Amino acid sequence: MHRHETSITLNDLIYAVIPNLNSAEKLVFSTLDSLIEEATTPLDILKRTEQRQAFGLEVHRIRINLEHLLNSYRPEVDAILRSEGEHQGPVVEADHHEADAIRSAIDIYQHVCAFQRGERPHPAPER
Repeated sequence: MHRHETSITLNDLIYAVIPNLNSAEKLVFSTLDSLIEEATTPLDILKRTEQRQAFGLEVHRIRINLEHLLNSYRPEVDAILRSEGEHQGPVVEADHHEADAIRSAIDIYQHVCAFQRGERPHPAPER
């Protein structure tokens, strides 16, 4: 299996990327749920519902790939968790799908941050 180099440590994946994805996911779902609740036309409800479903599928895909990656580093993950984040762990060597999941998780978080700063009209990235 060909590995794709990502310049992220296992520690950063565990303590930054995944928690940031969790926060972004909550905000996006909350925002879309509010937009669905406030929608006044069936078309608006359908559009927001489809956005919510698409975003949910994207996050699910990301999580499956991140879980696969973390499982391949199980001893190192355990050491990082035991050290409460003091141990950095290795730079991860991710396959194509895992590397894409990392990039997507970071991208989602960056889009949410831009939304919170008022630089984007919606929190979810367009796919």
